[in-house]
Amino acid sequence: MRELLPQIDNIISRIVEQNGGELVEISVVGRDKTSILRVFVCKPGGINIGEISTLTKKISKALDEADIIPHNYLLEVSSPGLDRPLRTIRDFERVISENVRIVLPDGKTHEGTLVEADQDTISLETESESILISLDEICSAKIIY
Repeated sequence: MRELLPQIDNIISRIVEQNGGELVEISVVGRDKTSILRVFVCKPGGINIGEISTLTKKISKALDEADIIPHNYLLEVSSPGLDRPLRTIRDFERVISENVRIVLPDGKTHEGTLVEADQDTISLETESESILISLDEICSAKIIY
């Protein structure tokens, strides 16, 4: 099913966006008849169980109609959660003005307010300084609550 992810992504992205959300990630676990298609979505202000249920039904129907997955699979639609790692530029753009913790390859940790994010760098305002960090240098990043 992994080879079908670009087509699946197109179908799911459209549905999620039409319902006011943003597709965060799609992943496949398992193989063939034991495949689980995991879809993580978010929405400004959060997403509730009713919205997850509605999206699940719409996504399932659209995938069935497209008939591109040649075997049975389990569809899981959920929020990525509050404690999810920040990986992509979209993840960082989504949390501008939030407090984040960034870990670099040398083990050094920076905590502060995410001020800006572009294709190559993020700008972090700590208690003592403003820091520009290349996305390529980030080992891990999370929102601090």
